[in-house]
Formats: sequence, structure tokens, C-alpha cells
Amino acid sequence: MRKTRIFINGFGRIGRSAARIILDDPALELVGINDLYGAEQMAYLLKYDSVYGTLPHAVRAEGDTLLVNDRPVRVFTEKDPARLDVHPLGVDGMIQSSGMFLTVVSNTPYLSGGIPRIVVSTPPNDAMPTYIRGINDGAYRGEAIVSNSSCSANAIVPILTVVDRLFGVRGAQMHMLHSYTAYQNLLDSKHYSSDIRRTRAAAVNIIPIESTAARATATFFPHLRDQLHAKSIRVPVPATTLYDLLIKLDGHHTLDEVRERITEEIDRCWQGILAHTTEPKASSDYIADPHSATLDLPLMDISGGNLLRISAWQDNEYGYARRLVEMAANVATFKSI
Repeated sequence: MRKTRIFINGFGRIGRSAARIILDDPALELVGINDLYGAEQMAYLLKYDSVYGTLPHAVRAEGDTLLVNDRPVRVFTEKDPARLDVHPLGVDGMIQSSGMFLTVVSNTPYLSGGIPRIVVSTPPNDAMPTYIRGINDGAYRGEAIVSNSSCSANAIVPILTVVDRLFGVRGAQMHMLHSYTAYQNLLDSKHYSSDIRRTRAAAVNIIPIESTAARATATFFPHLRDQLHAKSIRVPVPATTLYDLLIKLDGHHTLDEVRERITEEIDRCWQGILAHTTEPKASSDYIADPHSATLDLPLMDISGGNLLRISAWQDNEYGYARRLVEMAANVATFKSI
């Protein structure tokens, strides 16, 4: 049976996490990668990862090709989307994880080069259709270029959807204790962001920075657009995020009632996307966890009967990449009626 053939544009943290997931999925085949560094470094960084360990596959570079268990993965180093030609690869879909192409217009040149459908791994800067697994992915109708939103939205939106369905949501404060990223500085140095705190060293500071999570979440809760507020606090760990959500409910409820109804809803409707736990785990225990979010039930609390606090864990690289690969596979194999 023919495998779904996936191409990755942008082979950074998300791109390589997606590659690891694709390589372990018998229904998918990684056929090509495009980034602005060479195949030898790509092979090395795919094989050895400081967070996720050594890839259990043989990987080597030969010219412009990676050989993974002797299966070829073509490597491109093309900066201009209009010059990337992958027709010979028979690509079914592309994961756009470069972080550079955030509009329909900027991604459109890839279509003429042999990429039939594209899933972008960040919130868009235009009216690009946005889908999140478990929320609205069933409404996909064959659009050529779509967004899978952000790691934070993939965690927060399902949680808010559950709470809104069960109790009604009137507003939320969303705080993310987020692992540092490659866009931060290793040491104190100049930074090209308008947020001056990004100049500070990532691994030795707790750094509050601007967040797009409220805007990304509001895409799915437009009636709450002015009642959603988010703050990202970067902390000195290389992976995982702890979401601390303060949610104002419509009515008044007890903690036992809220906890019981939410866990029942997750068990019934959100398998593989949301999870819950009573175990007293720390951030490193969630490295390579495949869920969009895992609710930490002992940390759940409620004040005044209507101010609910939910804490949830996510591997913001691997957990998000799992949803991204799933979305790419669904988009690539979609058949219009």
C-alpha cells in the first residue's frame, strides 16, 4: 500500500520532531527536507538530540540525500519558494515549519513546485484557514494552505472547549511557564525582537515575553476576544510547558463536581489529545508525551465557585509536532466528495 509522502520545509526543532514521528509511522514516508544548512548537519541533528535522545534508526548523509535505514530523503537548500521543484518526489503534503512563511501569499509559490497541500506550524498573519485537531479539523474541505496554529493554542483551545461545553466560559487569564526556544539568546546579547527582555540569557533567567496565545485562542472563541489574556514566561528548561489557566465560569460549582465532569468528558471524547493525571510529576516527565495537554488534577482548584484554576502539561515541541503530523497526513490524503 502506498505511503503518504510528506515533505518538510524548515528542519529546526519542530521539523526534526515531526521527522522523528513520521519515521515511526508505517503509513507515512518522509521524502524530502528543505532548509539552509547541509545534509551532513541534518543527519547529525536528526540522529542525536539533547532532549529526545538518539534516534533508533541508521542515518547518514550522501551528497544531497539523507539515508534513513537506507531509504532516501532528498535534501534541498533553496531559499526562494518559487525555485523549489519537488515534482519527481511525488509529494502529497508539506509541513511548513520554517517559521518564515505565515501568509497564504507567501506559501503559494510552493504549489507550482509540486507541493499540493501545506500545513503551517504557526498562527498565520492573514486569513489563512486554521485547524486544530479535535476542534475543527473535521471541517477541512481541501484548502491548499492551512495553519495548525501554535503549540499553546493546541493545548489551551481543547481545554477551554471542554470547560465551555460543560460550564460556560466568560473569560480567561492564561499563563504559560514555557521552555526556552532557539529564538532566545544563549547569553545576554542584542536581539531583533521588539521585546527587549529577549536580549537576556535563556538558560539562567525567568523571562516574561509577549505572547500570541490570546489572539490564537480567540480565533476559536471570537465572542471572548476581549476577555482572553495571555502571558508567556520562559523558564530555564529545554522542553515542556506548564499552562496555568484562570477561567471564569458562567455559574457556580464545587471543585469535586468540576473535576469529575471534566475527567469524564476527556475520557469519553478526547482520547489521544487530552489526558489527566493524579501523579505528582515534574516537567521532565512529560518529555515526548504525545498529548496536546495533560491536566494535573491535584493542582486544579476553584475560588468563589466560579473562578476555576487548571494546570496542564505539554511537551510543546513533541506534543505539538504529533498534532502537526496528524494534520498534515489528513490534509494530504483528503478526497473531496
